[in-house]
Amino acid sequence: MRPDPRTLRLGLIGCGRVAVERHLPSLRHVGGFRLVAASDADGARLNLVSDQFGIAHRHVDYRALLERSDVDAVGILTPTASHVEITLAALAAGKHVLVEKPLALTAAECDRLIERAAVSPGKVVVGFNLRWHRLVRRARAFVAGGALGRVTAIRSAYTHERTGENAPDWHRKRKSGGGVLLNEAVHHFDLWRYLLGADVAEIFAATRHSSSYEDETSSVTATLEGGVLASGIFSFGTGPNSEIEIYGETGRLYLSCYRFDGLEFYPRSGYPGDPRDRLGKLVAAAKELPSALRRGSEFADTFRGLWQHFFDCIREDKPSECTLQDGKRAIEVAAASIASASAGKPVRI
Repeated sequence: MRPDPRTLRLGLIGCGRVAVERHLPSLRHVGGFRLVAASDADGARLNLVSDQFGIAHRHVDYRALLERSDVDAVGILTPTASHVEITLAALAAGKHVLVEKPLALTAAECDRLIERAAVSPGKVVVGFNLRWHRLVRRARAFVAGGALGRVTAIRSAYTHERTGENAPDWHRKRKSGGGVLLNEAVHHFDLWRYLLGADVAEIFAATRHSSSYEDETSSVTATLEGGVLASGIFSFGTGPNSEIEIYGETGRLYLSCYRFDGLEFYPRSGYPGDPRDRLGKLVAAAKELPSALRRGSEFADTFRGLWQHFFDCIREDKPSECTLQDGKRAIEVAAASIASASAGKPVRI
């Protein structure tokens, strides 16, 4: 049987935790990709992951993977410090690229990628997977439709339970892409832009280090263009949570990325504990529960959406919905947060 000419031959570079727990399981549910090869500098890990997911061709040196004529596109899932080098090489080799967040360590590095991609025929998508969250998309449409009136503020919380005992070295230090501000808060910095269509203009941050992490727990306050106020708590040192609350003149919109029923609107005249309001939302949640059970994890589904978009960009010549410029802007906000925390004063962006 001849292969489907629409099939894209994929190579994955990086076989770490995010590849094993998120990307590779998601690819099993995305039609159109055929996983041809994998690469990782750790040969033992490369073989273990390739055996687990049935990947035939294995390369310790990613450059050997990029030289393969049977690879059309690559997913770059390596530590942040290597993203620029590998992405530049992939574009030079004529490959389409999906690169994990954070895009790079600095805005200047992002500019190198933007400049190279401008003369490359390949498609590039940055892996801010939460842009493909079902409820994030609904929240964005809700705000864009004017249902909140004039937006005045946005609040974020993005936290994990990570003791650091098994964390790789790069995940611990700012200079290698670690710490909660650069490695995690960028998700929500990107969502502020995605949901509200406004960039951060000024930011003030405070951070606390631990024995395992620089920037283990950080708080930020910011002003977005147009005057919207923003705040966020980000931490490796507590339980898991990912939520955003948007405040407008007509009420507030609550969004939880971990709950299937995690999108709730509270009109300005109502209180959260109102029994009728709670009863109505419980009934709506009960109706949605069967489909939620069929879908599975809301968070896992975001990676399927990301990979499907990457496929559609290539095969249908669609523009990327998460560009290198988007990746750069999130880096700029994270870098300004780190600079503010170090200097103890607000930083303009």
